[in-house]
Amino acid sequence: MGADVLLLERTNRPGNKLLLAGNRRCNLTNAKDLEDFVAMYGPNGRFLFSAFGSFFRDDLLAFLERYGVETKTEPDGRVFPASNRAEDVVNALQRYLEDGGVRLRTGARVTSIQIAKGCVAGVEIDKEVVPATAVILATGGASYPETGSSGDGYRLAAELGHSIVKLRPALVP
Repeated sequence: MGADVLLLERTNRPGNKLLLAGNRRCNLTNAKDLEDFVAMYGPNGRFLFSAFGSFFRDDLLAFLERYGVETKTEPDGRVFPASNRAEDVVNALQRYLEDGGVRLRTGARVTSIQIAKGCVAGVEIDKEVVPATAVILATGGASYPETGSSGDGYRLAAELGHSIVKLRPALVP
């Protein structure tokens, strides 16, 4: 949208978790209506209404179609790429980044987020500091370090003063 964006990816390739999703087929969404979809997340799922009011299943599928990913809905309502290839979704997302002028830096493990005068000033990668005026921390959980989900995000958020709820293993919808 015109911002100067640098996407830092810890692993050597973006989209590693997506490549594993849905048995490497990338289960994208499901065919349920919004009410039923949110209900799958239990009582705390209400927080999804706001986000899904702006961008829900049809928006996602239209986005993917714009980037060449046809989809199919299986009899149980799960939606996958028609090719059954998670890699097609990752490639579409990479084309979207390229179209938006987003710079991608792989193999970049963030060690800290720098703060000066109460504002973000940069992101430290090993010993290098990359200047930044804003950061979106999207690191995944702590479930699969090989995909980049090593738990670093919790540490980084805690260092910035966020409260972290004790982690518990779970299966999620």
